[in-house]
Formats: sequence, C-alpha cells, structure tokens
Amino acid sequence: MENNLLDLARSYFNEQTFSHLAGQENLSNDEVRRGIDTVLPTLFLGFQRHSGGGLKNILDTLRSRFSGFNFSDVTRFSPPEQAVPQDGDNTRSVLSSLFGGSFDQIIPNTASFLGINTNSLIRLFSAGLPAVVGALTSNGQRWDTTSIEADLNNNRSNFLKALPAGLPLNMLSDDPTLGRVEPIVDPVRDVVVEDPIVPTTAHVDPRPTREPVQALPPAEERKKGAGLWWLLIPIILLLLWFFFGKGCNREDAALTDSTSVDTMITDTVVSTVPVTPADTIVRESIMVTLPNDVTINAYKGGIEDQLVQFLNSDYKTLSDEELKDRWFDFDNLNFELGTANILPESQVQLDNLVAILNAFPDAKVKVGGYTDKTGDEAINKKLSNDRAMAVKNAFDTKGVGDRVIATEGYGSQFAEFPAEAPESDRVKDRRVAISVRK
Repeated sequence: MENNLLDLARSYFNEQTFSHLAGQENLSNDEVRRGIDTVLPTLFLGFQRHSGGGLKNILDTLRSRFSGFNFSDVTRFSPPEQAVPQDGDNTRSVLSSLFGGSFDQIIPNTASFLGINTNSLIRLFSAGLPAVVGALTSNGQRWDTTSIEADLNNNRSNFLKALPAGLPLNMLSDDPTLGRVEPIVDPVRDVVVEDPIVPTTAHVDPRPTREPVQALPPAEERKKGAGLWWLLIPIILLLLWFFFGKGCNREDAALTDSTSVDTMITDTVVSTVPVTPADTIVRESIMVTLPNDVTINAYKGGIEDQLVQFLNSDYKTLSDEELKDRWFDFDNLNFELGTANILPESQVQLDNLVAILNAFPDAKVKVGGYTDKTGDEAINKKLSNDRAMAVKNAFDTKGVGDRVIATEGYGSQFAEFPAEAPESDRVKDRRVAISVRK
C-alpha cells in the first residue's frame, strides 16, 4: 500500500509548532501554515528530482547530519544562520544540493509568492526539512536509497497536487510534465476541486459559446498524421463511449436525483474551460509586473494576466454599456459546498487581485456571482449574491473593499446549460467574476 509521504511529514506539525514558528518569524499562524504547506511538497520534489548515486550522496550527508536528532520537535533543527554541530553545514547548502542551479530562483520567488521575507522562508524550510527526512527515513531508522527513491516516485502526483496554484513549477525540475495536475474530488469537504491550472477567459453576459481556436498544422504534417488518426479514431470513440456514455450517466443520475439542496446548487467556482478525463492541460506560469513594480505569480491567460492587460489599455474610452459586458472569471476561487465560505486555497488569487487593485488606484470593479440552472432559483440567487459579497468582504479585510462599487447575484440568469445537462457542462455556469467600471 502506498505511503503518503506528505501526510507523514505534515504529522510533525501542530498548532503549537505553528505558533512557535510564527512567534520566531513575526508571522501569523496562517502564514506559517501556508508556508509549510508550500515548503513540504517543494522539498519532496527536490529529493525526487535526484536518483541513484545522486540521491544516495544527499542521503549520506543528511544521515550524518541527523544522527541522534529528536524528530518529535522539528523546530529544534538549526536555523540557517547558525552552524550545525555535526558538520558545520546549514539549511541553505542542503537546499542548494537538492535544487542545484534552481535554488537562486526558488527562494526569492517562493518568498514573494507567499508574501514573506526570504529569511523567514529559509526558517520554514529549516523546520520542513527534518519533517521530510523523518517521513522518508522512518525517523532516521531507514536510509535505503532504493526504497526511498521508490517512495518518492510513487508519491510524485501527491507532491504536485499539494503545490499551491500560481507557484512556478518549472523551477523545481527540467521535467516538462511537472506542471500537470489532474482534477480531484475532496471527500472530506465534499467539494469538487477543479484543476487549479485551467486557463480562464473574459466573458460577456449573456455568455457566448466558447469554442477553442486551434491553428491548423501544415499540410505536409496533416498528411503524415492522417493514416495514424484513422487507426486511432475507433479507439477514441470507444473510450468516449466508456467515459461519457457508460460512466458519466451514472454520476449525473446521482446528482440530479438527489433531494439535497447542496447537491443542486453551485459548490465551487471553477474555470470556464472543461476538463475531461482525456485532457491534460499545462499552464504557463508567469511573473506579472504591476505599475507600482510589485510582481505577482500568475498564469498566462489567467484572470490576473487578462485583468492587468485590460487595465493597462485605454479601457476608460469604452462606454458604460461596453464595460458592463466585459467580465473576468476567477479561475481559482472555491467555496465550501452550498455556502459562501471561501476555501483557504483561494487566498492566493484573492491576494493577487488585491495587489492589482492597489497598483491601479483609479480602477473600480463590480463583483457578480452565478450558478447553474439546477435547484431552487431563489436559493441560487441568494447564494450567488452571498458569494459575490464574500469576495467584497475579503477585499475589505485587505483595505480595498471601497473599490468594489457593487455586488450582484445573478443566480442562473446567464447559465448556458439546462438543468439536465451533464455536470461537466453545468460546472462552467458556476462562477464568480468581476467587471471593471469607471
């Protein structure tokens, strides 16, 4: 049975540990918790990028360093500015051995992403390292390179899914598949967590049908591939029948037959691009520089990228009516099932939007909430309005709530798909969006 290394590493931390680190670094408990949640999968991926002799050399060094270490208190690990009694090494050198030339990118970019200084981030890495080592080696009792390498490879998908959306994944490895994360269902919160790295597009209400536009390949390439496609078409049709004809029908019946209101109204705000079992979408991570020289981590084509481009344009020359028809969908904003409670992982995108509003002091926005067509419309309208208000309240806590001139819940007024449509379609109608106003 596969060992969940992330869960093992997280078990070394509790509220007392978070409070201790927060007090040392003058951070809030939430900032420390978010930092540790970023540090742990990053460290595991640092180990996982090595194999064979390279991994053995790192483990041999750590085995000496952690000899006699008490893994019950990860905060006792030496901070970066202090010498380590065993061999005089420090956390920075360990990180450098794990990440190689990427180290100089990972520390400042991750610190900027988390909104903390680099010294505090190094301290969090210092606490995270013994937790990761303890999980990999059974508290220093097992140092077999082969079994550790197998555990790392088996858990790689868990590490990738645990990385917060917006963190530049290409810093951690040269592997082009590193940024691929499949959608998952969270059985604890009963929330469908859509792939956080699916691009969003601005929308117009009533919303037009969005069809992806793809450039045609050169004629020669099309001819070369034609024979292969004729062989693949029957296989693809069989797979599509299995997933959508056989498998999804049962899921749709379970959803639409339920009498629970929670299963019939929006449970998460998701991207506008559908994700099917055959899709694997990799988004390009970019650093967006704002007019006040603040940089934020975002995705190319995401809400941050689109909104900044729009605010840098001559949008003030547009009429009020034209602005009303221009909306930008949040693509990483999720709520607890049937409520307006924003989930913690959404804070990254909310913080990015706050930074954008601070950089464009003249910009005003309206926040709109939307649902699909299932369930009672009065409840849907109230929920969509509550979720729009939840975004404004989040902006209030960051000092930019006055930039929101209005909120409105539209319910299913602009939903594209009927109530009996598959969940894969209806999920596109459940969202929160903002529109720039003058």
